[in-house]
Amino acid sequence: MSINKIFQTTVIICASLIFASCAVSKLDNSLDYRISRYTPSKPFEGTLGVDEFIDLRPQGTTSDAKKWIGFIPGVLWIDFVSETPDTFTGFSSYNSFPFKSSFSRAIYKNLSENGLFEKTIYLPEERYAKTKWRLEGVLRQTTLRERCYYYGSGFYAWCTRIIGLPYVSYETDLDITLRLRRLSDDEIIWTHELKGSKIDRYYNIYQLMTGKDEKHILSYNFSKILEEKMPPAMESLKTALAASAR
Repeated sequence: MSINKIFQTTVIICASLIFASCAVSKLDNSLDYRISRYTPSKPFEGTLGVDEFIDLRPQGTTSDAKKWIGFIPGVLWIDFVSETPDTFTGFSSYNSFPFKSSFSRAIYKNLSENGLFEKTIYLPEERYAKTKWRLEGVLRQTTLRERCYYYGSGFYAWCTRIIGLPYVSYETDLDITLRLRRLSDDEIIWTHELKGSKIDRYYNIYQLMTGKDEKHILSYNFSKILEEKMPPAMESLKTALAASAR
């Protein structure tokens, strides 16, 4: 009888993990966001080319071996830090595109939708297009801090996950340097430090499967930082453009 129960429990665990991984893979991993608050009455003259960002992030990450600490009796949680969550996360399945292109593409899409310039193109796709302006970015930080809950021991933590207790919490930090270059004289007329953070706590495995607004939780959090921080950045950009036109 006990062997049957163990077998049934094993089947349930495997099925839950397979279902979770399949569900997460269907979520939107883009960093797209929607804002229309900086739409100008008249677009600025010329074509804006948005280039792929330069990646200058630190490459440090917590060793995966740290997870073995979870099997020490009395451990309530494990903290895991990744400076490059687009390549490695400790406790979350996240199949993202490289952030240097994901962030630049998300900003390109929003600028194009808002009509800030007469025309906006994404330079990695139209490398030889003639442009008057070029928006550049330096990706400096995309730190992800994960806290995975073990409830005293990794030997039975799987049970707490199946019944829906919190599995993981997130803290994210974003730091991007944006700059606008006028190509006629190769002068940078605008620079802006876009910095933001977000704390999102106590997700169980089923909430991770469904995400937020059809997005993966991590993509949702980074896109929300953009949604909050891009409007003041674009207002600053409009001021710089107006001053350069005088």
